[in-house]
Amino acid sequence: MHTITFVRILAALLLYGTLLVVARSYGWRAPRNEWYTAQVVGIAWAVATFVLNYLLFRAGVMSFMPWVTNGLHTFVWIGGVLTVLYMGVRRTQPLWVQMVLFAVFSLVVKVAEQILFGTWEHTHFFQVFQGNTAYVLGWSLADGLYPPITLLGLRFLAKFVPGLVPV
Repeated sequence: MHTITFVRILAALLLYGTLLVVARSYGWRAPRNEWYTAQVVGIAWAVATFVLNYLLFRAGVMSFMPWVTNGLHTFVWIGGVLTVLYMGVRRTQPLWVQMVLFAVFSLVVKVAEQILFGTWEHTHFFQVFQGNTAYVLGWSLADGLYPPITLLGLRFLAKFVPGLVPV
């Protein structure tokens, strides 16, 4: 595991910011009626993933992510950038394209976080696929499920939460 330094955190934030620019190029400009939906999506994913990362570590299927890097990854990357990407592609791209985009974006981030922070160093993906490469690829592919899970989650929540735009 690498030392977490201010410079490494800035490098991660620069990567997230660069990918945010790419995500915004998909056209979402935060229309007023979708802002609340984006906030719900971002907060739900960030909080759930932050907690799940720790629980999955305790279960032995994920490597430990220090709290700082887990916070950056879940709140800035997943809750922020991936939410913007989702809001931009959910109407314009077929679901399979969305899933590929999320998997590829996630792979880039996981490799960068591994280089910067020494995270994502586990030796297997759910004891099925062995090796660190399988672990990183497995979680990147799992992140490709963000669009269908979000779509289904929004459709369900829209029945109970006024103001959500589920699409």
